[in-house]
Amino acid sequence: MKSIFASLSILFLLVSCNQPSAENYFDRTTLNSNKLVGFGSADFDRYAQLQETGQLFKLTNGEMEKTDKISEHITTYIIPDIEKNIEQIEELKPTEETEEMIVKSLSLFNYVKNIYETEYLTIANMMDNGEEVDEINEALSLMNSVTFTKFSVLLEELWEVALPYAEANGIEVKTY
Repeated sequence: MKSIFASLSILFLLVSCNQPSAENYFDRTTLNSNKLVGFGSADFDRYAQLQETGQLFKLTNGEMEKTDKISEHITTYIIPDIEKNIEQIEELKPTEETEEMIVKSLSLFNYVKNIYETEYLTIANMMDNGEEVDEINEALSLMNSVTFTKFSVLLEELWEVALPYAEANGIEVKTY
């Protein structure tokens, strides 16, 4: 009987050690959304500055290299980072307390990934190919009008669930 109790105790400890902490749930689902703060035309302003100063990077076989193409920066550096975030969120075991936060986070990150793979790449290619500034600005304006509202809603919905979770779990969050 003692050996069964000891075995069950060890098993319980092993299982509980493998559970991510509340802070880990919050970090993966919500805190990582801070990477998306420049979503929309603000991202392209930053990309243009990086392009002008030779500070765009691409990943090739795990090695970071400079590139002058915004599209390469997005496809090899930005999108893989978003995919990594999605994978890390998907690895979390949903609990009653975390399920809605996980779902909202996945909705946000998958939406953003889709926009990067479509509208972002279209505009990046326009910039890489030196198309007229007016055409690029028109494409940015159209993208913002269609995508930014939904992005804002998804982000707000995530934070509406995440902030009470953080408070209930003693996670200090500073918002600005």
